[in-house]
Amino acid sequence: MSGAVTRSVLVGVPRDRAFDAFVEVRDVLNWLADGAVIGRRAGGNWGLGWYADPDSDAGYHSIGVIESFEPPSLLVVAGLVFTTPEGDVFGPMRLSVALDETAGGTLVTVTQAGLGEGAAWDDYRNQLGPGWERMLGDLKAWLEEGRKLPGR
Repeated sequence: MSGAVTRSVLVGVPRDRAFDAFVEVRDVLNWLADGAVIGRRAGGNWGLGWYADPDSDAGYHSIGVIESFEPPSLLVVAGLVFTTPEGDVFGPMRLSVALDETAGGTLVTVTQAGLGEGAAWDDYRNQLGPGWERMLGDLKAWLEEGRKLPGR
């Protein structure tokens, strides 16, 4: 496996608040996912789900195991697997969330590594960067303005 996608955003909150947004289910459900199971420790599960459409039980899922749980600076999820309603499976990958204190708040840097080769992986990679840009924008809106995703 090879390849990685990295995206960052500056959020105007302390590091501990930004870290919690990735590991507290109540936060995750407001800015990132439709469902979540998170074991807040090394060895715990980090699982997220999204409905494909509101009239279906089918959806997208990401699940992995927390390898590093170092509040408020680092979260690493290993063995991350993403599945689609069509049955596509991408993984295992590694997700790292690094949080660095800055004068304006916290710089959140997300790196999703272990991307594979081939046409399906190329399509996934092409969607992953813009996807993380959108999600990190949602994170910023949640942390700074309390703006939730639609329907929350």
